[in-house]
Amino acid sequence: MRSGEWKAPPVAVFWDQSLPWGLICIDSLSVMGIPFHLLTAEDIAAGWLSRYRVLLVPGGWASHKVQVLGEAGGGRIKDFVESGGSYMGFCGGAGLALASPPSIRLVPLERMSLEDRLPSASGEIWIRGNADHPVWKDLPAALPVSIWWPSQFSSQPFPGSVCLGVYSAVGSDFLVADLPIADLKDMRTPWDEWEKIYGINLNPERLLGHPALMEAHAGKGRLILSYPHLETPGDAWGNRLLVNCLTYLDSQSSRHLHGGGVLKGPPGRYSRSPDASVLCCLERAQGAVEELVAFGERRLFWRWRRDWLLQWKRGIRGLEYGALAVAMRSMVRIVGESVRDGGSGAGWMRDAEAIAGGVDEFCRIARNLLVQEQVASHAGGLSKLGVVNEGVDELREQLFGKRMNHGGICKTLFDGIDRSLLEILRFRSTLHGT
Repeated sequence: MRSGEWKAPPVAVFWDQSLPWGLICIDSLSVMGIPFHLLTAEDIAAGWLSRYRVLLVPGGWASHKVQVLGEAGGGRIKDFVESGGSYMGFCGGAGLALASPPSIRLVPLERMSLEDRLPSASGEIWIRGNADHPVWKDLPAALPVSIWWPSQFSSQPFPGSVCLGVYSAVGSDFLVADLPIADLKDMRTPWDEWEKIYGINLNPERLLGHPALMEAHAGKGRLILSYPHLETPGDAWGNRLLVNCLTYLDSQSSRHLHGGGVLKGPPGRYSRSPDASVLCCLERAQGAVEELVAFGERRLFWRWRRDWLLQWKRGIRGLEYGALAVAMRSMVRIVGESVRDGGSGAGWMRDAEAIAGGVDEFCRIARNLLVQEQVASHAGGLSKLGVVNEGVDELREQLFGKRMNHGGICKTLFDGIDRSLLEILRFRSTLHGT
């Protein structure tokens, strides 16, 4: 879609708890020329969602989204959909709408149990579409998209739900855990044996034929829930399918927007540009993060799979390190574009210094952890969540908490970055008059 072709009102994007998925989402929307406004849980609870026809929820941990929304925000989203609004969610944003906790239970569709699904799949996969549905207009019968460690829908759809696409074949860079499927195509892969060793399901056939995208109804509204990340940058076919989905959802919304003029999103905190001192502070923090990532690369813990996504060694965390690097790059880039002579440093600098302090603490502890994980990996299997040794376990709990959905210092740091990025993005939109 070329800029200017989107004729509908802006899409509302739920920003909170989406790093780095929120960043790739808004970048892809910008490339496709689809206008959007960022809404926080606080904005939604305050009634801002009523101004829109479509709500888009990026990926990220559904449990974190549920927590920040609370009963007020979750209730507002439910009212929005049931009164005729449209909802689109990717991965964690799809899971937020399901009946299986943690969620806000917009539809009676369940997640597949962990024991039955393929829990560690990523990369390109082909989906075969429902050719009779409008979202497949002018698209081939099957096309490649990307998945990034998704859950799966239950195979028991509820009345009124429609399967929009099923997984049909793995693609060129598809991985299960750390196993590239393309490298195994000429082997007689003993999946049963390997699954016993890994302790998880690995056979890609567990995914094939299962729903990838679902349409559902709730009251007067409708939802499209997608475990494939159709917003993945550079995925031409996935991006085209996303445009079709948003166009369809907007056309099906029965919400009538009132008032003349251009729809404006919630205001940001800043009315003046940041000054150069703010940029310098953030650049120092970004440098510390880049060195930490390089530190891990030198130890063969991870590599850049895409320019916004790390591929990490089994048994350690990688998503959080990559998310931090991508968030800091985006923050520095956008602040750099916004710096003006005579800008203000006061409020901006408070945010920047808080982030820099959090980054320093995170990087200091993470370096120690990575060295200890490297040593522990030579003593046997290294489990991401299991007990390793006293030193590793203590540092992991400090940094990430005890659960897969990160807590600890990481959660505090990410929450601060989340808020600061929101303000930077909102300020940029005022500069461009959007």
